[in-house]
Amino acid sequence: MPIPKCDGRTRALSVDDFRGISISPVISKLFEMTVFERFSNFFETSDHQYGFKKLLGCRDAIYTVRQVTERYITNGSTVNMCTLDLSKAFDRTNHYAHFIKLMQRNLPVQLLTLIEFWFSVSVACVNWKGHFSAFYSLTTGVRQGGVLSPFYLLVLLTAS
Repeated sequence: MPIPKCDGRTRALSVDDFRGISISPVISKLFEMTVFERFSNFFETSDHQYGFKKLLGCRDAIYTVRQVTERYITNGSTVNMCTLDLSKAFDRTNHYAHFIKLMQRNLPVQLLTLIEFWFSVSVACVNWKGHFSAFYSLTTGVRQGGVLSPFYLLVLLTAS
């Protein structure tokens, strides 16, 4: 379902002003919660990863960057930074890259096969004011709102 990012009262809305959301069936969430509880050790990430972790967030990442930067500057060094915009990461990640990263973590073959199947049968449609589009395959990305989706991204972004 498309959700407007702004109220549309100050200007005409365009396609870029909408954010799509996926509504996952409850059974999907239960399945993903079960997989995560049983196999959470395969989805662990670095202590330097702040997103999608309990009690950690942007403020912790900003604090760490500031502390490190201030330390280097205080010691007379130049600090160069590079940032990445991952705003479309949920929509555009490659499924096979996920599978390779999960294989590198020695995920059990049966679970990897199940996740691969799960991705291969994922479909969506657009609901616009009660009118539904035809279903289409989701060949890239992960479901926003999926229990495992943040962990798939973190695994993908973590160096092997």
